Amino acid sequence: MIDKENILNKNDDETLDALTCGNLFVLQKKQGYRYSLDAYLLAAFVEESPGARVLDIGSGSGVISLLLAAMKGLFVTGIEIQEPIAEMARRSVQFAGLQERIEIVSADIREYSGPAVDAVVSNPPYRPVWTGRINCDQGKAIARHEISLDLDTLLACSSRLLKPGGRFYLVYPVWRLTDLIAAMRSHRIEPKRIMFVHSTTHSPAEMCLVCGTRDGGKELCVKSPFFVFAHEGIYTQEMEGVFRELRLPKSH
Repeated sequence: MIDKENILNKNDDETLDALTCGNLFVLQKKQGYRYSLDAYLLAAFVEESPGARVLDIGSGSGVISLLLAAMKGLFVTGIEIQEPIAEMARRSVQFAGLQERIEIVSADIREYSGPAVDAVVSNPPYRPVWTGRINCDQGKAIARHEISLDLDTLLACSSRLLKPGGRFYLVYPVWRLTDLIAAMRSHRIEPKRIMFVHSTTHSPAEMCLVCGTRDGGKELCVKSPFFVFAHEGIYTQEMEGVFRELRLPKSH
C-alpha cells in the first residue's frame, strides 16, 4: 500500500490541490507559478491514441502530464529545468500511483537526448525577456519569460525529438501567433490545427491552441472559436465539456 503521507512530505510552502477532472491531486508552491485553465484546455486538445509516448516540455508541477497519463492513457516524460519543481512533481506522480506512466526528468531540454516520441506538448514561457516586468520569484519568472527556454529553442528541440509525422501541441498567446507559425515552419513542423480561445463571447481571443505535424503537408484547419465563460464565474457548456472529457479514464 502506498504511504501517501510519506510521499507528499508536504512543506509549508506547498499546497495539495484537487484537479477539477477525475480523482487527481497536484502539489504546487504557494507563492510560485500555479497552473491555470490552460492546462485543461491543452490536455483536452491533445489527440493521441492510448499508449502513445509523449514529451511534456516545461512540465512544471506536472499537471498536464498527470491529465494525459490518467485520463488519456498516454506514457509521458516531463522535462523540467528546475529540480525543486521536478522533485515536487515526482511526488504528485507517486501520490496518483502513475509512476509506470509518467517519468519526471530534471534537465535543460537543449541537453536532453531521450528517444523520439509520438508527440510533444508544451505550455511554454511566452514573454521575451525584453517585454514586461520580470517577476522577482524565480519560478514565476522562468514560467512566464523566455529566460531558460525561448520559442525558437522549443521548436528546434521538439523537431529533433519527434518521430517523423509526430505531432506538436501547445497553448500560446494570440499576440505571438505570427512568431509561432514562423518558428514552426522553420523547424519543419507544419501547423495543422488551430483553435482560438476567448474568455467570453464578447471578448477577443487571448490564447490559442495549436497542433502541428513534423514534416507534414501544407493544410491548416481553423476550428470553431472556444469560449470559456458564459457569464462571470459561470463556465460555458464547451468548458464543462472539457472537464467531462477529462473525467473519463481511457483504457490503460
